Amino acid sequence: MKKFIAAVLCLLIVASLLAGCSSSKQGQQQQQQQQQQQQQQTPPAQEALKDGVYYAEAKDFDSHGWKPIATVIVKNGKITNVFFDYISKEGKLKTFDAEYAKNMKAKTKTTPHDAIMALEESLIAKQKVDTVDAVSGATSTSNDFKAIVADALKNQVTSQGQYKDGLYKAMEKDFDSHGWKAMVAVIVKDGKITSVFYDEINKDDNTNYKLSNAEYAKNMEAQTKTTPAKAYEALSKSLLEKQDPATVDTVSGATGTTQKFKTLASEALSLAK
Repeated sequence: MKKFIAAVLCLLIVASLLAGCSSSKQGQQQQQQQQQQQQQQTPPAQEALKDGVYYAEAKDFDSHGWKPIATVIVKNGKITNVFFDYISKEGKLKTFDAEYAKNMKAKTKTTPHDAIMALEESLIAKQKVDTVDAVSGATSTSNDFKAIVADALKNQVTSQGQYKDGLYKAMEKDFDSHGWKAMVAVIVKDGKITSVFYDEINKDDNTNYKLSNAEYAKNMEAQTKTTPAKAYEALSKSLLEKQDPATVDTVSGATGTTQKFKTLASEALSLAK
């Protein structure tokens, strides 16, 4: 009887040990599976970026005649500036198109200018394209932004002349005493400035652009014999000819506009050197 009891106890001990081993193996397998799942879910780390200027533009225009372009500037391994926009077949920039801004805001409650600024700020804050926040009312713009910026980061620009190719922008930090804020954009190709854009946005209505404001133009012409559009045309022509904002000719009757233009163009192009 004692031998029988001893045998039973031995069997129970062996069974207990076998169960413990099986449980341990199952625990290890579950832990390995969890680690594998975490590795699969974790996106690959973004490669360290080399300092420099990166640029890309889409190959084709969309069905509405626009294509996205983007410049990314990296300093000390971090994205410090990003300039994104759409250029049309006619050579217009979407953020400088007052009519487009009005139509888009009526449908989506936002404008190209505001949506693009939000996307640019999100990238600078997060430093990774895939984590950029989509802008409400501008889903396609958000998707285009991520795609073209990702392409740009594969294409570092080398100097071909006075400036590096790309899109460069600058904007005043504050609205002036009359409620206007100036902005400039330049496009460089083959080392030279090929396109220049200038306008001013109204503080109370972000679809009110000075160059297309008929009432403002009428009042300005009565006082100074020129208009914002005429002044811009002369300033942009001078910059394209001279390739240096510091040497741009002052437009008679538009001294303030001239100074804003030269200051912002210089700021934008300082990033292209």
